[in-house]
Amino acid sequence: MIWLFCAALTLLVLALLLWPVLRGERDGDAADRSAYDRTVFRDQLAELERDLSRGMIGEKEAEAARNEISRRLIAAAEQGGGTHGRRLPLAIAMATVLIVPAVAVPLYLKVGNPALPDVPLQARIDRAAETGDFDALIAKVERHLAGAPGDVQGWRVLAPAYQRVERWSDAANAYQNIMRLTKPDAELLSNYAEMLVFADNGMVSAEAHKAVRDALALDPKMPKARFFDGLALKQEGKTAEAKASFEAFLAESPADAPWRAMLEAELRDLGARPPALSQEQMDQAAGMSSEDQQAMIRSMVDGLDERLKADGNDLEGWLRLIRARSVLNEADKASAAYKQARTQFKDNPEALAALDGLAQELNIQ
Repeated sequence: MIWLFCAALTLLVLALLLWPVLRGERDGDAADRSAYDRTVFRDQLAELERDLSRGMIGEKEAEAARNEISRRLIAAAEQGGGTHGRRLPLAIAMATVLIVPAVAVPLYLKVGNPALPDVPLQARIDRAAETGDFDALIAKVERHLAGAPGDVQGWRVLAPAYQRVERWSDAANAYQNIMRLTKPDAELLSNYAEMLVFADNGMVSAEAHKAVRDALALDPKMPKARFFDGLALKQEGKTAEAKASFEAFLAESPADAPWRAMLEAELRDLGARPPALSQEQMDQAAGMSSEDQQAMIRSMVDGLDERLKADGNDLEGWLRLIRARSVLNEADKASAAYKQARTQFKDNPEALAALDGLAQELNIQ
């Protein structure tokens, strides 16, 4: 009975696979699919430019991705303009129908058995190292640590394993257990903070920032801790401190340091923020009430707005204005500035990508 079922299922699958081949492809369907593919690839190019402008990807990586997407776009265009409607010769189709069962049946008779049960989890765990089953390896260490939570070596194995499969919260918990059982060093604290940041979608929480500061107290030159310290300052709105931190880190980094691109991207983003007050203006603002301080800031932003109306070719100025309006909770004015800037740079794809990226970041319509 099982043989009849398998044979019928095989024939059904072959029929479903061969039907569109034997029937041929209509020109309209192929053209529609080609047009759809081209639209998708163009959207990917636009998204790539936005990521590049926001510093989420390096120039070299962006160039490689741009080349690959462009290659696919060209291929889709050529496919859309090619000849369609050709059918696979009947002889080839029939040969396919015969060859697949001819190869599959002897192979199945040798190694297959539909009556075999699934491999239980314990068997997978027992053979994890032999088979290279990474999930089973993790389960094996988890099971061991459930009975021996004080085994620091087990947590040292588990933490990077969680990190490899992007289980950020579990990785943070594993690093926390390592710190519980040993004397934390700067690298361990930095790894713990990094997993917390990843788990919070890039936000440096108070707990993560404390771990970073503890790491820097042990090793002021720890790269990962220095980067997240600067990022925390940036997210807290301490723009001047964040910029100084990133600039110092960049100046002390080797020319081939892998983190240089990230530092440069953060500094570019900080440069697009509202202009900082001069020391004189800061001293003047220190004696003002909060209402007067807000009025002073709005006056500066309004001045930038007026300057851009007179000379709208300053992209960085538009980016600062849009962000400033958003920081001041002036959503309508931020949206208006964004639309004005898009009109100003309608013929500049790179500028449009930078503007669209900022609008997406600030949720500006």
